[in-house]
Amino acid sequence: MNEVIKNMLTRTSVRKFSAQKIDADTLKTIVECAKASPTAKNRQARKFTVVHNKEKIDALAAAIAKELDRSNYNFYNCDAIIIISYEKGDEHGFCDSSVAMQNIYLAAHALGLGSVWINQLKNNCDRKAIREVLNTLHIPQNHEVCGFSALGYPAETPEIKERTEPVEFIN
Repeated sequence: MNEVIKNMLTRTSVRKFSAQKIDADTLKTIVECAKASPTAKNRQARKFTVVHNKEKIDALAAAIAKELDRSNYNFYNCDAIIIISYEKGDEHGFCDSSVAMQNIYLAAHALGLGSVWINQLKNNCDRKAIREVLNTLHIPQNHEVCGFSALGYPAETPEIKERTEPVEFIN
């Protein structure tokens, strides 16, 4: 089987990460793959923020927990997160960011990392505690986040689940 297709068909979301650290070059490679994803009209209007600092990651998780009233909330003890933000009102921002997220997941999987989509920031970027943390991460005030990727080395290998979405071929 083609290696690219095999990578797509075997990628799963990982929600349990080991303590092993991701090296900076690996994160740079993943971000380059994310940036290589298409954007509407080739605008390239996204901002990528790589957070590789446990205290800052934990601060964001705590802010989300506080604002969304979710006790013991965390990002599965990941080693890094990649946040993709775009200007509020950008009609293409959500789709452009989603495509980049897919590249992050595929690149991470190809490099032996696990990943999972964290979606609690969508529509919550301006909640007080969350915005305070986003400001420390240099996410512009006029930006929103469609979601972000939690990354780390998997502590377990989730089973690949059957995909059941309907498919119809019309000739």
